[in-house]
Amino acid sequence: MSLSVRASLVAQRTIRDAFLDLERTVSERDRAGFASTTLDNVIKAAHDVEDQLAARQLLRNMRRLTPLFTGLLHYSKTIEVLCNGTPFMPWIWAPIKLILKVASDYIDAFEKLITAYARIAEPLARFKIFNQTYSKNVEIQQTLAIFYSDILKFHKEAYKFVRRSGWKVLFMTSWGHFQRRFDTVIEDLKAHEDLVDKTANAVGICESRKMREELAALRQETLDRVAKDDEERTAAQYVAIVGWLRMDDSEQAKVFECIMTEPQKYPGTSDWILQQDRIAAWMRCSQESAFLVLHGNPGTGKSVLATQIATFLRSARKSLVVSHICTYSQATTTEYDQIVRSILLQLVRSDTDLVAYVYEEFILKKKGVTAQAIERLILETIGAISNNPAQTKYVHVVLDGLDECDKEKQFKIINLLERMVSTASSSTSAVCKVLVTTCMPASVAKKLKQKHMVSLSGEKEALRKAIALYSAQRLAQGRSKWNQLRITDVELKDLEARLTRKADGMFLWARLVLEYLSTNMFLAKCEVMGAVEELPRELSEFYSQILTQLISHFNDRSVARLQSILGWIAFAKRPLRRAEMRSALSFLPENEDIQVQELAPYYIFDMCAPLVEERSDSTFAFVHISVKEFLQTTSNVGLDEHSMAHEQGQAIASCLLSGLEVFSPTYHPTDPKKDRSLRVIRGLHGLHVYATEFWVEYLLLVAASDKGLDTTSRFFKRSIQLSKSLNSLQRAGDLSSILQSLDSRLAHLESHRELFCAARNILAERVTRADRDASAPPTERPDTQLCEITDLSSLLSNYQYTVQELLRPWKFPGITVQEFEKFKRDFCSSAFTCQFFGCPLGGSGFQTKALRDKHELSHAPRVPCDVLDCKYPPFPSTQALKNHKAKHHNQGMPNIKIRVPQDFRMRKPVSGAMNRPGSDLRSSNLARFKSGTSEIATYYVRLGGTIFSFSEE
Repeated sequence: MSLSVRASLVAQRTIRDAFLDLERTVSERDRAGFASTTLDNVIKAAHDVEDQLAARQLLRNMRRLTPLFTGLLHYSKTIEVLCNGTPFMPWIWAPIKLILKVASDYIDAFEKLITAYARIAEPLARFKIFNQTYSKNVEIQQTLAIFYSDILKFHKEAYKFVRRSGWKVLFMTSWGHFQRRFDTVIEDLKAHEDLVDKTANAVGICESRKMREELAALRQETLDRVAKDDEERTAAQYVAIVGWLRMDDSEQAKVFECIMTEPQKYPGTSDWILQQDRIAAWMRCSQESAFLVLHGNPGTGKSVLATQIATFLRSARKSLVVSHICTYSQATTTEYDQIVRSILLQLVRSDTDLVAYVYEEFILKKKGVTAQAIERLILETIGAISNNPAQTKYVHVVLDGLDECDKEKQFKIINLLERMVSTASSSTSAVCKVLVTTCMPASVAKKLKQKHMVSLSGEKEALRKAIALYSAQRLAQGRSKWNQLRITDVELKDLEARLTRKADGMFLWARLVLEYLSTNMFLAKCEVMGAVEELPRELSEFYSQILTQLISHFNDRSVARLQSILGWIAFAKRPLRRAEMRSALSFLPENEDIQVQELAPYYIFDMCAPLVEERSDSTFAFVHISVKEFLQTTSNVGLDEHSMAHEQGQAIASCLLSGLEVFSPTYHPTDPKKDRSLRVIRGLHGLHVYATEFWVEYLLLVAASDKGLDTTSRFFKRSIQLSKSLNSLQRAGDLSSILQSLDSRLAHLESHRELFCAARNILAERVTRADRDASAPPTERPDTQLCEITDLSSLLSNYQYTVQELLRPWKFPGITVQEFEKFKRDFCSSAFTCQFFGCPLGGSGFQTKALRDKHELSHAPRVPCDVLDCKYPPFPSTQALKNHKAKHHNQGMPNIKIRVPQDFRMRKPVSGAMNRPGSDLRSSNLARFKSGTSEIATYYVRLGGTIFSFSEE
């Protein structure tokens, strides 16, 4: 470089940063020849591509690129001073050669890319007459560097577009997203055109510097705006996908949180799994151990270990982590359809283009949600998961509890996971690694044994240390109790050692023993020290001993109530919260009167420990699935699903019958204890939401079973009573058009006319509502008063209206402040459930109306933008669409504001005024018309083809 030519350090830094950014994006193989590529090489490559397209009879107008090549030639001469001695220069044209070759295989993409590149030529054209002496000016060098940065940014976006795995599949939905980025670069190039002219014409150093600063600020503002718009658009599309799938990840989040509760309370007890050799190899971002199986006996802590692994991977932020936990306590988590939806949702939300693809290809085209469609989407997504061709994207999939799924579905799940691994490996920039935890069910044992394995039976030493640490922490919590029994620290250490040794790697057994020690009464040291040896090692024997001790002093009525609690936990259609469970137990068959006055007390749930635990969301579950299996086989408290369905169905029917009376607008009891609000506050109707959702399901389940409906049972009698009441409230319309779409099990009720009519009407109303929801948002009844009850939906509305009204005041007569606050905590979510039929959150509800309304936007039909090529998702209302158009499509329109006097208001033109003879709006701004006895002065203003009128009486 000549000593007389000075290069701007700021400009060189800008060029270097742009070069390094693109270099990091382009793969090593693709950039190998960039340094030696000349502009002539690029032009020759363009001619070669043109010849190939001609041979395929797909000729395109490649001459559109001639101004671009000319502009790059002249521009390259202006930046020689800044690029001397560096590899930077060829990178302004070398990527074009590669991009044209790759895109030529897909003519639609090729055409759009050619058009986009041709647009760069315009801002580069002025360099043809640019005086080379100006390039030595430091001020001009900084502007020239901005051109370099923008050109390379353009190359970066185009390269990422055509080098992404599966880019041809994503092209049509992703182009709009890339188009907005291209437009931003073009706008910036054009803005700097004027700056080059002003600086070159010596307008003034200060003025040119100020202009450059303003352009820099404008550039950043534009980038921020585009980023924000993309973020808002993606968020809206993702919400629509959630609604389309009828899948919400909050359920999985709750399950995950519940499992993590125990290890979080006792840190260090599961960390050992992260150091296990095969697990550590699987967690590494490499291709080794692509499919790993973690198996062990029931109670060895597989779910805890799986969540620990997933949590660690997420905190490392080196890969995309997809996890799904199958558990009996949430029946839907074990269904194949829900598993694939959960996987898809976690995959697509990681990338803007994937969200756009699913949205436009499936939602806008109104395609159905089938397992086959979702499987295909998962495989397409996993193949295109990396949005940076130069970097390998790693996906870690953790599936826990395979053995809890239906046997016929287990093989299907493994097959899908294998295809995910295979699809990712066939792409050039993605690696999918799968971890499955299971008890090794016989149905898939042969297939799983071909994978890499980690057996917990071979990790006894690590489990022993973990159980010893867990036992030490649990025993330390009861130190005051042990001190009173004069148990020394040495003796506690011995107790810990014996417990650890007998547990033999069975974490669940150690937990049950420690629960036993913390909940039982001990009068002497020897009782505590001998408990470990006296308790059986086998889980079934342990459960039997706990249950025997629990019911040894129970009478038959207490045993039946315990059976009811365990039955609700085992067979409820979804986990019941504590408030719902108390209400359910209050409607036991022993209660003849449906208007129950007493709520089941809290303490009865404590008596079910240690077999039952209350989770953080106040729902109940068994400490392990093996408890449910034991209870279904034991003779002490045998749980029969058919009998439990009768009992639970009776409670549900009784709850609804009670509600028909209590929530009627005409309900005015003389007894103050029967006051509607007081009953709701006390929680007597806490089961109402669950009952509304599942009464028909219980009817159909029992009727379609081998044993059928027992016509002598209380369930049958209460259901007949409820059906008669419902049938008397409504008239069924013509249902012939939808009968075929109703549940096929309905045929089992035809011999019981009242039940059949009630169930048919409810199912028909749900189908009709689902169709209506697909085309129009739900009609929300004004929350001003109780409405007339015509069906279960209006009954539920009255119940929720009552709860909502009680959430407003801070106190209630006859109820303490503490009791009233507890009611609000327990029932606020019951008041705000999703109104769209079939929503997975229909039963769990939301804390506030605002949260529910926000959620329902994912279901509501939307109004699409009618501007050609607009890629924004449809809007929830016409007003939202107007706001969108004003913000994004009227930017080139003049911003004309008309100031209207305060006493003026917008008026519709008087009928016929617009066509009245002599009313010439082009020549008169003011016209007066008579309307009745009043005179109206109307001011008209014409803007383009639109006439605005302001009137004053």
